Amino acid sequence: MRFALSVLRALSALMISVTLLMFGNSMFSTLLALRANIENYPNEMVGLMASGYFFGFALGTFRSGPLINRIGHIRTFAALSAIAAASAMMVLIIPGPWAWVVLRAIMGAATAGLFVVVESWLNNRATNNSRGILLSIYIVIGYIASAVGQQAIKFGDPANFGLFLLVGIVLVLSLVPVSLTRATHPDPVDKPLLNIRTLFSISPTSVVGCLVAGLISSSWWGLGPVYAREIGLTVPQISGFMTAGLIGGMVLQIPIGRLSDRRDRRLVLFGVAIGLGGPTLMLIFSGLFPAWTLLLSAAVFFGLSSTLYPLSVAYANDYLDSGDVVAASGGFVLVFGIGAVIGPLAASAAMRLAGPQGMFVFIIAAAALLILFIAWRTRVRQWAPVVEKEPYILQPETPSAIGDLDPRAEVDEYYDDGPDTLDTPTAPEPAEKSFAFWLGRSGASEEDGDNSDEPADDAWASQPGNAAEVSGRSV
Repeated sequence: MRFALSVLRALSALMISVTLLMFGNSMFSTLLALRANIENYPNEMVGLMASGYFFGFALGTFRSGPLINRIGHIRTFAALSAIAAASAMMVLIIPGPWAWVVLRAIMGAATAGLFVVVESWLNNRATNNSRGILLSIYIVIGYIASAVGQQAIKFGDPANFGLFLLVGIVLVLSLVPVSLTRATHPDPVDKPLLNIRTLFSISPTSVVGCLVAGLISSSWWGLGPVYAREIGLTVPQISGFMTAGLIGGMVLQIPIGRLSDRRDRRLVLFGVAIGLGGPTLMLIFSGLFPAWTLLLSAAVFFGLSSTLYPLSVAYANDYLDSGDVVAASGGFVLVFGIGAVIGPLAASAAMRLAGPQGMFVFIIAAAALLILFIAWRTRVRQWAPVVEKEPYILQPETPSAIGDLDPRAEVDEYYDDGPDTLDTPTAPEPAEKSFAFWLGRSGASEEDGDNSDEPADDAWASQPGNAAEVSGRSV
């Protein structure tokens, strides 16, 4: 706890900016969907707005590095915060759904760039011993800020301009702490290495899992508020509905992650996909159940679905060397992004055919795809024994450059001296290893994460740009 507080003090400016950024981004996602529904835009256009956001987010994740390297982290953060704020407020003065699609894509690209700035900054300030706890703090802040952002919607009317101005103000204020910090500029951002074909040859289950995670997560964020409004919920009730999902995501990641460390991750992923059927069916037939079950169903549904991406990444990392974690994470983000672009479009089409419940019918179909694929893969390849597995690492529900912060990554002990330099603790005694999961292996010895006796994969190493070797077992 003492070290966690020292981390927050050292990186207070950046963490305050992150809190404001995630608050505004979460609030605007639901707010725009509600406003589009009030304007009687068809659900297909609302889905296209969500797809536009994730399309821009994918582009921004991979194209913001050169801008950061050219003008620095602080100036990039200030510029992109201003662009995101302007995009949110321009919705009020530029009518028309197609204009909103473009603005949403611009905001997605700006938001992704902001996350790349934050995560690369945190990565540059972290050492091997502090990466786990730094990642945990970052994830918890993200969930809490997003939940508070959802709750803020109930204090206004989406049909008016007040809530949109609040989003713009919060996003503008997010640049103030970073701009005023005395911290030095972190090192340049590395360009992610992408090779989905090779990644699929190493871990097809993980690739399909990331794709399905993108399909489901984007459908929830893009059309969940529309579903809630069309089944008759008020704005405060919609706020609680979306907040319940975030609480479920924060609560369920830890126990499911622990379970996957002790069992076949594919079977855990298989069980999560099957488990989605229960709350999803309750959301489809919500009119048949008491009102309180709606919040419980939302919490369990998003809690389970938010683990699909980290479980898929964790399963792939069981077969990767530590030097390949960051390179592979870029491929997983791209696969997630492809699913996130397709998801809202397909879900909105299902809503036209089957009403608001059509979104969850589509989600069941996406989960069924993952179930069938895993069932086939279990007949092809055995799972990685527990002694060869890497610990489960907490992940945000919408990935970006998070692979750089992964404690499993092989990193150099480099970071600039400055006011936000972290003084990392010494390694704990073996009796404290039980905290390795929650803190992301913080303080674990090198021997604990050594997978040097796993066979190398010449296929990955032979690809251009992939310098390190990876395991040759197909997942």
